[in-house]
Amino acid sequence: MPVTIKRSTLFLYIGALYLMFVDAVEPGLKSIDVDNNVTNNNVIETQYATCKIATEELVANARATVTKVLTGACNAKTIDERFQNLEKNLSEELLEIKTLLHLLLEQRNTLSTIDASTVQRKDKFRNIKSDYKLSYNNNNVPPRQDEINEFNNTIKTESSNGSSSVFTYYWEVKHFHEKLSTWSRTRSERSSTFYVSQPGYAMYLKIAPKYFPDGTIFVSVGLTRGRYDSLVKWPFSHKIQLMILDQSSGGSREDRPSRIWDPTALCTEYFWGRPKPTGEPDNPECVGLSISRNIILSKLPSVFRYDAKNSRYIWNDTVLVKLLIYF
Repeated sequence: MPVTIKRSTLFLYIGALYLMFVDAVEPGLKSIDVDNNVTNNNVIETQYATCKIATEELVANARATVTKVLTGACNAKTIDERFQNLEKNLSEELLEIKTLLHLLLEQRNTLSTIDASTVQRKDKFRNIKSDYKLSYNNNNVPPRQDEINEFNNTIKTESSNGSSSVFTYYWEVKHFHEKLSTWSRTRSERSSTFYVSQPGYAMYLKIAPKYFPDGTIFVSVGLTRGRYDSLVKWPFSHKIQLMILDQSSGGSREDRPSRIWDPTALCTEYFWGRPKPTGEPDNPECVGLSISRNIILSKLPSVFRYDAKNSRYIWNDTVLVKLLIYF
């Protein structure tokens, strides 16, 4: 019996101790403090828990710390970097759009300039065509008649200080197509005698429409007996140049000039000396200009060809030869 009472008393004591322990533990869990710390690199969450256990025989304190490091979308540094990348991308895109707009504006301005230039060229081209048409419609006036009227058989001062002068002479070779088609290779035509000023040298021009077997045309110049031979200096020593003239009406002309010949370096006195007072009046020709038949017969550009019978170097069946003598 006494043993039974002791055991009952022990169980009662343990049960009371348990109840007291439970009551002591529950108040000790009354507060949980949570601190959130944010750094530049991560979001850090720190939780603190304090528990107090009190009994008649035992008093204990316990503190628990739980720290969590938050990563991913909630990472402050990551969010900042993403905003910076977004800002950079937007700036680059805006710069590219600005560049494209600038290029488009430049292209538009260039096209406008081209259009304006094209209109100007068309107007200029139309005016040139009109000039050609007016000139060719007036078949009675050679395209270079004004030039002939001003310079033919004259001596003009060429340099500004008056140290150089040029004598100019024009020769019209008429019925040229007939001569090209019917004349033999050895046949030629001589110009009338002209004088290089008065008193001056007597000279002549000559043309052979078929000088070479291939049909090459040859124009030459020579001395002949004249009324002033006793008054001029012999042998003849002035430089000479020949041309076949482009007879296009206006626009850009393409005359066919020879080189400038120096009689003192070419041929002998037989060609450049004083002609004989009796017998054959003409000295042989020493120099001349050759030109292909294809060039002589070359046509004008089709837009300017208002008269099919005329070519660049033949107008109204006439070839125009020009002689220059330099003093």
